[in-house]
Amino acid sequence: MSIMSFLSPPKKAGDVRKQIDEMTAALAKLIAERRELDATIEAHDRTRGQMLLSSATEDDILALDRQCDLAKLRSERLGLAQFELENRIERARDKAERERLAAEHERAASAIEQAAKTLETPVAHLAAAFAALVEAIPAETGATKVFEGHIMPQPARPEDVAQAILGNALYAAAPRLFEATTLVRRGMNEQALASVESVIRLYALDNFKIGGRSGKDPAMLPAPVAADQLIIAPLREKARTLREGVAEHLMAAE
Repeated sequence: MSIMSFLSPPKKAGDVRKQIDEMTAALAKLIAERRELDATIEAHDRTRGQMLLSSATEDDILALDRQCDLAKLRSERLGLAQFELENRIERARDKAERERLAAEHERAASAIEQAAKTLETPVAHLAAAFAALVEAIPAETGATKVFEGHIMPQPARPEDVAQAILGNALYAAAPRLFEATTLVRRGMNEQALASVESVIRLYALDNFKIGGRSGKDPAMLPAPVAADQLIIAPLREKARTLREGVAEHLMAAE
């Protein structure tokens, strides 16, 4: 097969890496042949001078010149072929790299899609569990919270207590959910992605500091621990004092 045949477009699309290997091999052969031709051209003047001073015939000298001219022509063609082949290899490598990156993006998109679908079931369970938690908390929680715009603490509703429990559980399990609000640019548009913290309020319950760390950043606790400290233990204490029937305990339980 002629070296020049590798410059012809492939009859059908195939593996790009295989095409690169074939063109690279052809380029190596082309360069080797061109070096041999250039060596012949470089030796021409020296050989011609020797022949002029020898008994060589004019036909012999003309044959040498013709051989050199053919070598020059062949070398010139191979030079152009080398330039074209190098460009084709570069384009093929660029195509292969773009295909590699595209495949990586596709794999990432598929993995994210599957992971996002996997989230649907636990999120639905979380929503149902949260609703059940709100329903289980008595209307009179005995806890208070601080509202913006209110000077005095306000009674905490069951939703407030449930949100504090859920917020603690989420933060304890996945603190990265509570990163600051981020602006994401898509093209010419900016989209604000609110942090979970702005959606699930971690209410400052006036009579209860989550984790018992007053005046500092609260320690975030798993849901059972936060729920026990926030409302379960106080409710059970009320139940105990009611059962004991001690007057001063009853007053404290109200």
